[in-house]
Amino acid sequence: MAEPALQWSLFDDVDTADAPAGALAPNAVVDAGRPGSAAQPERRVSFLHTADWQLGMTRKYLSADAQHAYTAARLDAVGRIGDLAASSGAQFVVVCGDVFEDHRVSARLITQTLDRLGEFTVPVYLLPGNHDPFDAAGVYRSETFRTRCPSNVTVLSKPGVVEVSDDAELVVAPWSHKAPLTDLVGAQVGQLDPTDRIRIVVGHGATDALSPGSAPSLVETGLLEQAFADQTIDYVALGDRHSVTQIGGSGRIWYSGAQEVTNFDNVEAEPGSVLAVTLTRGAGGSAVDVTPHRVGQWSFVSIRHDITSAADVADLEKRLDEIADKSRVVVQVALVGTISVVEHVELQRILETAADRFAAFRRWDAHDDLVVVADADDIDGFGLRGYAARAAEELVERAGGADADAVTARGALALLARLSARGGGEPT
Repeated sequence: MAEPALQWSLFDDVDTADAPAGALAPNAVVDAGRPGSAAQPERRVSFLHTADWQLGMTRKYLSADAQHAYTAARLDAVGRIGDLAASSGAQFVVVCGDVFEDHRVSARLITQTLDRLGEFTVPVYLLPGNHDPFDAAGVYRSETFRTRCPSNVTVLSKPGVVEVSDDAELVVAPWSHKAPLTDLVGAQVGQLDPTDRIRIVVGHGATDALSPGSAPSLVETGLLEQAFADQTIDYVALGDRHSVTQIGGSGRIWYSGAQEVTNFDNVEAEPGSVLAVTLTRGAGGSAVDVTPHRVGQWSFVSIRHDITSAADVADLEKRLDEIADKSRVVVQVALVGTISVVEHVELQRILETAADRFAAFRRWDAHDDLVVVADADDIDGFGLRGYAARAAEELVERAGGADADAVTARGALALLARLSARGGGEPT
């Protein structure tokens, strides 16, 4: 076996991690032992697998106040990971890339992150990813990080094998720049010999199983599956995908997803979790148990709602009312159908109220297809007389088209509807 590369570490001592509770159903896999393995010692290791914290991330649809709360939530979730590490008996935590959003994050955020990590009761291993590669301008080489990094935090800056206990070692594949020209994970796994120690591969990036193509940096899953069969490795901890995702049929290749949601639920199926992993190996074979634990508190919700009547408008309001914890929910809504001017007035009231209730609220333009129509029956209920009634009739005629003039006419009718509702009759 090639001489293992030394890890780059800010401190020699390692002792870190803690995190939250709220487990989903575990995923367990047991493999039979290899022939002639009776003398193999019993090995066991438990740890937390997380990734893609992207601390410092911004979302353009959040107001300044909501962005501040979202930034704090992403950092708070890190603290809950520390709590879970302590309560679950994890021996260490691996963060598989993209700890920080980019190299421009503030010294304040770096310091606050390191303070949180210093409170972990177990070692924490940070792998540089595509957002925070270990390059000359990177976060990990900054004076703030170097001078304030606690002793229980290790940056896995050099590829190779790192011993983490008598029973286990990490096979690490960090990013040294943003555009690797090879499969970084495969390059490390391909040079390993079998061992009776438990091996955990720590990597970052897309796999050929989910992103087929010719990109040279894609992680080759077939090579990993063969390494499991050869008992060269036991588990592959990946970052880059922001939802909890199992790759292949072995039950041993996982993306942990981000610790807090980063995109809407039509894109991210299961964000906001961390994986508690237990691996065993011995004469009787090997086994893996993976249990997701929820640590995130925010939600990005997508709503598709058909509207063809006043009852449908009322149903939308009910759907929005039933969403809990609104200050930590971002909503995008796609409305499809045809409604009258009067119904549209009520709809606008509901949407304007929602904008004040949720962390953010926006129309989902890519799927929005709502048509507002006007006819003479609409203005009968306005209680208009004289000039105002004649003007409304003219607006109805103009509102039937699809050009800018029709849009303006429908807006004017909506305003008339509001004014008549407030005044109980003809606007003055």
